[in-house]
Amino acid sequence: MMTHIIQAIEKWSKETPDHIAFVGHDETGELLSISYQQLEARVHAVAKQLKAADATAIALRADNRLNWVIVDLAAMYSGIVVIPVPTFFSESQVQHILQSSAADILIGEWADDEGHYVGKQLGTMAGLNAYQHLTSATKAYLPGTQKITFTSGSTGAPKGVCLSADNIDRVSLSLADSITGQASRHLILLPLSTLLENITGVYVPLLLGATSYVVSGEHTGLMGSNQFDISRFMIALTQYRPHSLVLTPALLIALLSLVKQFPELAQTLTFVAVGGARVSASLMAAAWQLGIPAYEGYGLSECGSVVCLNTPIQNKAGTSGCVLPHIQARIAKDGELEVKGNNALGYLGEPFTETWLATGDLAQVDDDGFITLMGRKKNLIVTAYGRNVSPEWIESEAFTYLQTLPFFVVGNDLHSLCAVTQQCSDLQHKVSVLNELLPDYARIGCLLVLDNIQGITPWFTANGKIRRNLLEQDVTRFLMDPSQTQLHGQPVTRINVNSELTTSS
Repeated sequence: MMTHIIQAIEKWSKETPDHIAFVGHDETGELLSISYQQLEARVHAVAKQLKAADATAIALRADNRLNWVIVDLAAMYSGIVVIPVPTFFSESQVQHILQSSAADILIGEWADDEGHYVGKQLGTMAGLNAYQHLTSATKAYLPGTQKITFTSGSTGAPKGVCLSADNIDRVSLSLADSITGQASRHLILLPLSTLLENITGVYVPLLLGATSYVVSGEHTGLMGSNQFDISRFMIALTQYRPHSLVLTPALLIALLSLVKQFPELAQTLTFVAVGGARVSASLMAAAWQLGIPAYEGYGLSECGSVVCLNTPIQNKAGTSGCVLPHIQARIAKDGELEVKGNNALGYLGEPFTETWLATGDLAQVDDDGFITLMGRKKNLIVTAYGRNVSPEWIESEAFTYLQTLPFFVVGNDLHSLCAVTQQCSDLQHKVSVLNELLPDYARIGCLLVLDNIQGITPWFTANGKIRRNLLEQDVTRFLMDPSQTQLHGQPVTRINVNSELTTSS
């Protein structure tokens, strides 16, 4: 099947052969520009190599670079399954991905002596090393799979979502239609192994005939999953002058801090999509006040990424936008968002059988069709007074004041909510200001201040995601015993918000 994305490459190669498709670093670190005509030739050349190697599924692990893009597109052109492997995944997670997906070829950053699964080298493809994958596992991906995207999940065990070429085509076309004319230069920031950036940074620009800048995290400032160098980010913005970006809330905070100092950095920006976590309305408002055209969106891998998005034509502050044209959405009786129209084939070995996909997210839809996300259904807090509170809602609002400071809200069966955090200047005052914005039942009544929350390893997955159930259990036990002064060996300071310090250790 020839996807619309591949057809677009061939179209632009004929109509605008010299127009630049990608600017980025190759395997030597050299910054190159590739025209649409050159891109087509390189994609076809690597596709021939993949076919000659009898590849059926490839595991692609590399930092953001031109080579990654070319291999990904060559596999799409050839109908070969691609398994993007995040460079920041742990060794056990990588082995889980390879074992469960049964890739037959490894391409990219794999060492000859890495594990027992790396076989003989097959030369290079698009400048990246290629190896046989030594595995006895049977292929568990579903018929029609073109890409397997692994989500880190709340347990740390990556879960493989099988997406068809149609899944990828539909969301890419829908996004391209929604932002046509908004941007012709996109700067890739998130790892390309992230489905969202793979689609918005590669496929959508190709459909629009735009130029995308694909440089390594070393040059954009985002390294691994959570290491960020704001000075490198500023240099990248200055050098590439992008029209569009895709940011997480944390990256939007960084952009705001830069634009406050250097307003000219926002001058070229025309479309900044923000997602990946709940975004507070105050943070989005702050962006607009600084001239940053920020638009909130929402999606999940099980639907091929983006489900809804605010755009210049349809925009409502405080929401995640209207559903894209290829998607239908409804709210179940218990408040859970359900969608259909671009459901994935399923998980590895587990095909989806229901027409409507339960997203696991609580949401509301207004009369104009704008969706507001409330939080994860499984994380819903029920207080002692029977009020339902989504911790993500409060945490997103707190993010505006505390930024990257860890801040986790608990409160099941408690008379008031409690937040676990770390010390910062004016912490109690900042939380008091936060409380003024919240209804009484959602206000923080107690703070537990630790030295290093990330140091409590049982509370986090290998990727750093919070295990809320374990944190809630530990904190509840702690609060029930006023004599306790430590959590997992760390001293705890208890603070009653809007009151004086009550207990310290």
